[in-house]
Amino acid sequence: MNKNLTLLFLLFLSFSAYSQQFTITGKVYDKSTQKPLEASTVFLKSVKDSTLVNYTISDAKGIFNLKGKTQEQELDLFITHIGNAPYKKRITTPKGTLDLGLIQMEMQSEELEGVTVLSEAIPITVKKDTLEFNADAFKLRPDATVEELLKNLPGVEVDAKGNITVNGTPVNEILVNGKPFFDDPKIATKNLTKEIVKKVQVSDTKTKEQKFTKEEGDPNNKSIKYCTEKKTKNKRLFRTSHRGLW
Repeated sequence: MNKNLTLLFLLFLSFSAYSQQFTITGKVYDKSTQKPLEASTVFLKSVKDSTLVNYTISDAKGIFNLKGKTQEQELDLFITHIGNAPYKKRITTPKGTLDLGLIQMEMQSEELEGVTVLSEAIPITVKKDTLEFNADAFKLRPDATVEELLKNLPGVEVDAKGNITVNGTPVNEILVNGKPFFDDPKIATKNLTKEIVKKVQVSDTKTKEQKFTKEEGDPNNKSIKYCTEKKTKNKRLFRTSHRGLW
């Protein structure tokens, strides 16, 4: 019995050593202006299957600190910022901390704009005060629900009762194409298929007045908006997703 326990312990240590935690740091600057690029999206994708490992956002000084954990030997690092061409670099998974130093971003040219979008499925972008997830960038089974999609988004958690949090902050509003989805917003999350939803947008919850005046929302509550490719009426959208419930 003791020998078995020892063997299991050694196997656990071996697995833990193989799947190590790491940190990648750097500073993002605009090459032409030499100014730091705040709110740049920095993320890592698996070389093997393109799954998202983790992401972070650069601060006002352009500095980012990206933590992760993986068993893979190589990862693809991406940095995106509105108005700049995406940056991509294949790196060897660091043991500890890897400082990439100063990373200079080129201005986005019209010739490259369409090509970049088609060649890489960018999973996360930051648009002003909104964090946007590209649903097509997350590989799930064909009939997966939106709830399953949310569980695969970094920083998003869904408990057994269907309550959603984003980086620990509760979600108190769920919209479909900008409009409330019935009286219980959890219906949309549990029953809409991931295939229908193209983007998931996360922002601070705003009152009608704040939306009208374009004031900042409540940072202690989050709003999630599911965006579909075609803005079908919510009731029709629900029928399309789960005909058997009607």
